[in-house]
Amino acid sequence: MRKRLTVVWMVAAALTVVGTAVAEGPEDERRGRRVLIIDEGGPTRPAFVAFVQGFRAALAEVAQSSYEVYVENLDLFRLGRSGENSERTASWLLEKYRNASFDAVVTTGPVTRDFVIANRANFAAGAAFVDLKRPGDPPLENLPPAYTFVLAKPHVAESIRLGQRLFPASKRVAVVAQSTPHPQMVAAGLDEARQTTAELGIELVPLVDLSLADLRARLRALPADSVVIYIGYWYDDPKGIPLVPATVLETLCRDTTAPVFGVLNTYMGRGIVGGVCIDAQELGATAARLAVASQTGSMPEPQPAPPAVLLDRRALDRFKVPESRLPSGATILFDVPRFWDRYWPQAVAAICLLALQAVLIATLVNQLRRRQQAERLVDEQRTLITHAGRISTLGQFAAALAHELGQPLGAILNNLEAAEMLLREDSSQHAAELREILRDIAADDRRAGDVLDRIRAMVRRQPFRLTAVDVTELFRGTIALARARMASDRIDLSTDCPPRLPLIAGDEILLQQAILNLVSNSADAIHALSKASPAGPGSPSAAPRITLAARQEGELVELAVLDTGGGLPEEVARVAFEPFATTKADGLGVGMSIVRSIVELHDGKLELSNDAGHGLAVRMRLPVWTNKEES
Repeated sequence: MRKRLTVVWMVAAALTVVGTAVAEGPEDERRGRRVLIIDEGGPTRPAFVAFVQGFRAALAEVAQSSYEVYVENLDLFRLGRSGENSERTASWLLEKYRNASFDAVVTTGPVTRDFVIANRANFAAGAAFVDLKRPGDPPLENLPPAYTFVLAKPHVAESIRLGQRLFPASKRVAVVAQSTPHPQMVAAGLDEARQTTAELGIELVPLVDLSLADLRARLRALPADSVVIYIGYWYDDPKGIPLVPATVLETLCRDTTAPVFGVLNTYMGRGIVGGVCIDAQELGATAARLAVASQTGSMPEPQPAPPAVLLDRRALDRFKVPESRLPSGATILFDVPRFWDRYWPQAVAAICLLALQAVLIATLVNQLRRRQQAERLVDEQRTLITHAGRISTLGQFAAALAHELGQPLGAILNNLEAAEMLLREDSSQHAAELREILRDIAADDRRAGDVLDRIRAMVRRQPFRLTAVDVTELFRGTIALARARMASDRIDLSTDCPPRLPLIAGDEILLQQAILNLVSNSADAIHALSKASPAGPGSPSAAPRITLAARQEGELVELAVLDTGGGLPEEVARVAFEPFATTKADGLGVGMSIVRSIVELHDGKLELSNDAGHGLAVRMRLPVWTNKEES
């Protein structure tokens, strides 16, 4: 027997027993089966805690009868013991379990395996023997009876390939390990790493058996295009201080900027990206299934512990590893659900609430805007009504004025006719000239009477009568009436009327009034433009001109008033024919509206051509006079 275990009586006092106390006396058939787990390490190691959890869970799942589980932790690594004087330990355990028998014994390493083999005759005779074996463990010269094992192989090569998949730009692999207490396992792992890196064509950097200070310095110096494979680190040499590999790993991950991969699932959550890991719980579960199977007949064949591809979502995000590089079937740990995945019902409700609020706000804003528009429309209508009332009053005054002026105009005409008769017999030097003046005054008097008659007719809404109107005479009469205004404003008022233009059907007085309104508007625009011009009113550059043009268009005759008054702003041009639309500070805005009413009264069409900055053209298209209208 090779001596690897030494435990003094003080160490035995520190051994931990987990399970049910064994009563003295002969074994009762009513008891359940018993399993003893002997571990050479400490009871609080994360890997061993997970191993026992998996072992108990598998027993509860597959065993047909109840099992009592006893656990002995020799804690050799923390106590720094060597392999001498194992008789003390053997005698102590034999005394402890003097009246107990076990159906299966499970060992977790070569030290405890050799101890059980050496003392089996007096300690666990007849019990099935399940061992936890690592790659490179010394082979047994003679297999003990009822012996099987679970193979716990660190998957170094697979972890290297996983690192290359996730970080294809990496150029080297650093392997961190410590030979003690598993030199054969570390050596086997390094052999795998050499072969795999040679196949991948990348550099291997073995960081094995370094002091903790040297190891940390080497990791800090690693380039960013490196990958670290962590097998384990148990002692801080040369001080010999025992360490927990999982705890050391947290420090090493903070020392390097390179991604770190591990070979044990209890390394997860300590800063590593992941790895092809031995699952410590599955390791214990496999040992439990072998222990149960050993009670049903022949010993089962050895079983390897299945690996698991584990990845840490937090580390993947830290290194910005894209999802496309993740292998299928990998288990993603610490995968914090996204906000939408966790709170989608609340998010949907919030979105619906916000949408409802937005619709409500939009509705209220729309109602407010419509209310404001309605209020503006009411104000505009109120203004229009006020203007309409003024125009109505003005119309009443105009009708009264027309009635009152009718008699004086009649009297003036009578006196003019009497004066003309008296001058017929006068042969003085100026008699002929005076008679011509009297005839002009009489004509104007009659025209004033006609205008007053039209005013009375419009106020009383009496129908007007169509007559044949000569466009040339219409323009001539309009020019005669506007001549004085044009002369004072130095405006050139001309006509462009082709010969033999057909007569139009209309009321000459109303049409003349419409043209006069347009000429007056053009004169006002030209005057305002001349005042604003640096050259001053009447300058050649201003070119003040109004043209009365006419042409035939089929069954219509177009009468146009064209000016050089600079045109209208676009917003005014759109409403030029609406009532009370004006650009004059003292204007009523009814001139263009009256023109439109007169044209519509003649079944004609009215069109405005605005050339902002240059001039304005207003065109009236009126029907041609026909015999039908005459009859």
